[in-house]
Order: sequence, then structure tokens, then C-alpha cells
Amino acid sequence: MKPVVIIGAGPSGLAAAYELTKNNVSVVIIERLPQIGGLSRTLRRDGARYDIGPHRFFTQNKEVHQLWVDILQDDLLAVERLTRIFYKNKFFYYPLQPMNALFGIGAIDTVKILSSYFSTRIQQRMTPREAKTFEDWVVAQFGRRLFEIFFKTYTEKVWGIPCTEIGAEWAGQRIKGLSLWTAVMNAVFKPKSKNIKTLVDEFVFPRGGAGIIYEMMGEQVQQHGGKIVTDSHAVGFRHEGNRVKSVIVENSRGQQEEIEGDAFLVSSPLTEGILGFDPLPPRNIMDAAESLRYRAHVGVDLEAAGNPFPDNWIYVHATDVYLARVANYRNFSKEMARTTDTSPLTVEYFCFRGDHIWNRSDEQLIELATEEMKQMKILMPDQISNSFVVRNEKAYPVLEIGYEKKMDLLKDYTSSFENFQPIGRCGMFKYNNMDHAIVTGLLAARNYMGEKFDVWSVNIDADYHEGGEALSTKSNPGEETSR
Repeated sequence: MKPVVIIGAGPSGLAAAYELTKNNVSVVIIERLPQIGGLSRTLRRDGARYDIGPHRFFTQNKEVHQLWVDILQDDLLAVERLTRIFYKNKFFYYPLQPMNALFGIGAIDTVKILSSYFSTRIQQRMTPREAKTFEDWVVAQFGRRLFEIFFKTYTEKVWGIPCTEIGAEWAGQRIKGLSLWTAVMNAVFKPKSKNIKTLVDEFVFPRGGAGIIYEMMGEQVQQHGGKIVTDSHAVGFRHEGNRVKSVIVENSRGQQEEIEGDAFLVSSPLTEGILGFDPLPPRNIMDAAESLRYRAHVGVDLEAAGNPFPDNWIYVHATDVYLARVANYRNFSKEMARTTDTSPLTVEYFCFRGDHIWNRSDEQLIELATEEMKQMKILMPDQISNSFVVRNEKAYPVLEIGYEKKMDLLKDYTSSFENFQPIGRCGMFKYNNMDHAIVTGLLAARNYMGEKFDVWSVNIDADYHEGGEALSTKSNPGEETSR
């Protein structure tokens, strides 16, 4: 029997392999990097641990939460959440807290924000219209003034395009359930129940870093007979009729081999997979694939003396620096720090391959991050003892206006092959959260084993990461966390 071939050892690929090997299905995973975990991997450097960026383990899917509990057991921590926005040399809590925003912005700007919000709501009542762009959606929920202060700059740093060119879908997913009105009401009228914790307050996290759970999943996959091939990537797929027959794999030395499979679950970038089909797809399919873009991620990892800030991570909305976010992993788990008096940090930049950020050398990027942290008065250069750079070329699908029509073509084309399933964020060109990516892997595996799930429907209703009940670190996830 030929194996199921899984491309990519990130959350979705490993979840699929975990499910299949538990059911005695032969599996081969092909991973481009030397380490598994994808964008959720944890790096070790001189005794300190760094994630690629901040990861919250939060889900409303009890099966996924139970999976985390089962694998990590006592190594799953409950973490108090603190995240803030840095804007005009001041910190503002996120999600926004009205009194903090009032004193930070000032009375005059607060009046302007409230006036903008209420005028927007009145206008929406009188002439309702569907939000088509990120800007439309946020302005409708928060008013234009607050959008321009707290949303526009950061969003455009992340995506590299104007907010008017980003689809409303992303806003609905990331900010669903929040508005200026709900923020004020939640601040004034505290929830009576103390047993319910939203992600605003708490999330769970692996003791040794986000990637630990995927390393443990990988170990269990191998214990059940699965094979993981690292430092290799898929460069093409051979197909015949309505079935994919094999994948062409190239290792880091440029050597190629062809691996036949009974089915192919693909979490690597969808555009790469389609453009690597042999025979080639129709021209309109190739045009659609070539026109979709991914955003790159560059992390500058710094080991700093002390604990420079108390946040898990900070969103940087300031317009005078390029960095978009900075995470402090000591505030996720103390065991990620090398010593009791140091903190591992990641300074994050978002870019396109070939732009002014990507083209800088590692030394220039470290210098940039060091200077910008100093400029923000968060970290001084003499506090830094170690530094290195991690680049991820295709990290996030760019959800530009009109991408849906192109994706419809690609979905129809891939669905014409009965044994080929895209999974995960990059594989489906869909801004899935980590738990959603895991679900796509689990469902794709179950489809192979005879069930019938629509993997594309995962997260279709845009369940938001900021809402819902936090689940316990204990084995019964139905009980809310009470601490």
C-alpha cells in the first residue's frame, strides 16, 4: 500500500499525520526546513528559546483543546495575557480599555473619537451598506477617528497594502464581536460571573515554547511508523486523470526523488503546488495562482538583560518605526529564558521578498531592530547579549480585494483530483488561526479514511480569537478556568 504523503510539517500537516498514524495508515511527511513545526516552531539558541512570533493557544474547539491537553499534559501552562498598543510614545491596552485610552489620548481626541463613532452609527442606520474592505468594517465598528489611530498603521505594516485593498473577511475574523460600544460596556459593566475567562485574560501555552507540542506530535507520528523527511521540499506533482500519482521532492543538496502516494495532503503554499503540476494546469488556473501573493515575515531575535516589558507582546502602531510587533517569551513561560535575569525577544517585521526590509543583511536587520527598540525606549543596546535573524518567505496569504474569485478557480481545480487536499493556512490560502489549521489536518485525514468533511468550511463563519470561554489546562475541557 502506498503511503499518504503530507507536504509540510506545520500544525495542519502534523495533525493530519497524527490522526492517520493513530489509525495505522502509512504516512510520509516532507518538510522544507530542518526543523518541524512550521511558523509555530521553537528555536533554541545558547540555552534560550524563541518562537517565530507570539502564539496563543486558544480555541473554542474542545477536540483541539483536548488534543493539546493529551499531548502536553503537565507541560501546558495557563498564562495571564497582557498585550498593549504602542502609539505616540504611549501604551494602550488591547483590547482597548476606555479609561486607559481616554487618559492616553486626551479629552479632546476622546470627544472626537466618540463623535466619529456615533456619527458613523447614525449613518449606518440611515443608509446601511455592506463592508467590503478592512477599512469599511473597522470604521463601521469603531468610527473613522479610532480606525486611523489604532488600526490603520499597524494593519498596513502587516500587509504592505492600503486598508482599502484588504478584504473585510480578515477584519471579521480578527476583530469579530468587538466594537467601541462593546468595549465601553464591558469596562463599565463587568461580567458577573468570575468563572468565565475570555482570551483577553488568559490562554494556555506549552511550557517550553509553541513548537514543543509539534515536536511531541512528530515523535508520536514516528513511533506509530510515520516517516518525516526534513530539509526537502515538493517541487512538483505528477498527475494522471483525476488522481495525483507522485510528488517530486528536492533536498537541500539539489538532489531529487519521486515519491508515489495513495493521497496527498498539502500545507505548503497553494500557488507553488498548482504551478508545479505536471501536466500543467490550464492557463487561467496558472494566471490565478501567479497573481496571489504571500507576505514574508522577518524576526530579529534578541536576548536581553532583565525583563524589558511585562507584556506577552506589543503591537507597534507608531509610524516612525518599521517594526510591527515585539514579543517577550519570558512572559509566556519563564523556562524559555536562558537565565532568571534574561529575556528572549522577537522583533517582528512584515515585508515582501525583495523589498527594503527583506534585502537588508542580517547584521543590518539586527542594527535596525536595536535602534528602533532604543527609539521606543523599550530596550537599550547594552542590554542585548545575543542576536540572530529568522526569515520566512511565504508566511501569510495576502487577502487582497478580489482574491476570492481567483481562489474559487483554484479550489475547483484542486477538487478535480480525488486524492489531493490542500490544508492549513498557506495550503488553502486562508487566514486560519492555529487551531483552525489543526482542524483542517484532522478532517483531511478523516476524509482519507472514508468520512466526508468539507475542509474549506473550517472557520468559514470567522470565529474570532478574542471571544469565547477559555478552556482549562485540565483533562476536562468542558470546565471553565476559574483562576
